[in-house]
Amino acid sequence: MSNEYILTVIIPLYNNEQYIKRCLQSVINQSIKNIKIIVVDDGSTDTSLDIIQDYTKQYNNIECYSSKRQGPGIARNIGIENCSTKYITFIDSDDWIDLNAYKKCIDLLEAHQECDVAIIGVMTEYDSRILSQKRYFYSNENVINSDIALSLLTDIQNYSERISPLVGNKVYRKKVITDNNITFPNTYFEDNTFMFKLFYYARYIILVPDDYLHYYQRNNSIMHSFSTKHITDFFESFMDIKRFLENEKCFQDYKDNFFAYFQRGCKSLLNTLFYVEQDPQVQKKYLLAFAKCFEKNFELEELIENLDINLIKRIWNI
Repeated sequence: MSNEYILTVIIPLYNNEQYIKRCLQSVINQSIKNIKIIVVDDGSTDTSLDIIQDYTKQYNNIECYSSKRQGPGIARNIGIENCSTKYITFIDSDDWIDLNAYKKCIDLLEAHQECDVAIIGVMTEYDSRILSQKRYFYSNENVINSDIALSLLTDIQNYSERISPLVGNKVYRKKVITDNNITFPNTYFEDNTFMFKLFYYARYIILVPDDYLHYYQRNNSIMHSFSTKHITDFFESFMDIKRFLENEKCFQDYKDNFFAYFQRGCKSLLNTLFYVEQDPQVQKKYLLAFAKCFEKNFELEELIENLDINLIKRIWNI
């Protein structure tokens, strides 16, 4: 194992004893070997930390940091602070990744010095292999600029290609993160904020074909439950993006991207609500909370002008 690591893989961990080994095995057995693995245990109360400590004894390239229960975004920030490699990536502890993915991304980023991010596809995984679905995929290697990347992320236009806000299917040039002080907020929707800011600062992005992050859907995961916090965190994440653009004095330039991204997120959150909660009275309670957050954070004229009328009708239960 080379001491000159080129990539750091950051894994936030909380009470995931059932799946962490699968995740680690997919990272340890990558075809690129000079990688550092940083696991940040976020106050696990099961045997997750014991499992990690066993791995740190076996592998010199695995480090473990501990924090109090603060959420995966803060855990990732701790990983970034302790990263000293040229490239950086993230993977959640219940996901896994194809074994050539990191090598392919690093080779392409080394060959294309103008690119700050390499993106692979995403395959949604369930407990049965036959239910696997290709969620995002790229047929051809392609270098794109940050404007198009934001379009593919925000769904402002229809393209056959789309970019997921997930952070785990991307390898980043660390410099673009640290030079611009991009960090994760402490919300359920920290990926949304991070990715928008990242593409704002990135120069070029390369789409990588034929490799995948395997995004595992657990029934008890955050996005398979619902609470008022999902709604308030969602709005806080997007208000963070809005404040960022206003501070950069470019909100008007990116207003269409912002509202397209916001609308994409709204649709996803409402789909989660109606999937998780089947009781119409409970649904109405959450829709009311949704509407109140709209009224608190936006002017009515702004909503009417920039959002799909069908989304507005659904939120206000018209």
